[in-house]
Amino acid sequence: MMKVREVHVQPGYKLALRFSDGTKGTADLRSLVSRRPFQKLRDTDVFAQAHLDHGAVEWPGEIGIATEALYAMAHGLPKPDTLEQAWKNELQMSLRELRELAGSTQNEVAGELEMDQGQLSRFERQDDRLLSTLRRYVEALGGELEVTAVLGDKRITLRGV
Repeated sequence: MMKVREVHVQPGYKLALRFSDGTKGTADLRSLVSRRPFQKLRDTDVFAQAHLDHGAVEWPGEIGIATEALYAMAHGLPKPDTLEQAWKNELQMSLRELRELAGSTQNEVAGELEMDQGQLSRFERQDDRLLSTLRRYVEALGGELEVTAVLGDKRITLRGV
């Protein structure tokens, strides 16, 4: 479950956010503060009282915005309507962040994988991916893919997958 780790209020009804997956972004809430139940946030003094409560952004008066919605806003992703869509957004960001961390462009990675940039872009946005394709993607970035199963407090690295 995604959590917000840091929130900083910025001018113009914006929030600078850091999430539990290590990504950062700015969510622009200008269009949101004119709608119910967020109208109280139009008062900049109230908006400035944004704080974290168990990994979620909240304001006085029990006003809050779903972390998944903030994640999408901060990263320019579609607003998720389902948990599955929220997971898709997280995976899309994970692949994009991984590629950026490696210092690679989509064109460079696409060339390594013998596909064009459009195909790679679609791959990064896909709902479901083959493990073999993920492995090739990570290897094209100069890394190695590990798969770990978590059962209770035990972590088991799966070999040969």
